[in-house]
Amino acid sequence: METPSSHRLAAAALAAALTTALAAPALSSGAAAATPCAQAVLADWLDNSRIDGLYDLPCYGDAIDAIPDDLRDYSDAADVIARAFQRATGRELEVRTPQGRQTEPLPPKVVPSVAASSPSSVPLPLLVLAALALAVLAAGGLGYVARRRQGSAGDD
Repeated sequence: METPSSHRLAAAALAAALTTALAAPALSSGAAAATPCAQAVLADWLDNSRIDGLYDLPCYGDAIDAIPDDLRDYSDAADVIARAFQRATGRELEVRTPQGRQTEPLPPKVVPSVAASSPSSVPLPLLVLAALALAVLAAGGLGYVARRRQGSAGDD
């Protein structure tokens, strides 16, 4: 025979199991797992896209790991935080990207210099447009001359 205390014990066990089941997904999410100092670094970056404060060294790496996917894909938050870490320590922080880990900055693209005074500085599209305009004018002139000849040949 069941006693009222066994009902309370079963209800308490059921409540504990439900609470654990509901709390487990919230604890396993990436944003909830971020440390408070990582959130402070991210908040500093969200303020003006710069890291103005000085934080504990592990906070920088934790902040890079806690960046949401949409910010990681469409912003330079990881690079800015890594540069702030480098300024704070004088060494590089490993940035994890979808292409793999990156520790060296990408080399800048070299743009060849253009001399505006040289004869090769005339833009090719402008020359093509001018030739096309002359061809249209010549075709229109030939059409006009052909129509005048047909009109004068019919008058004879």
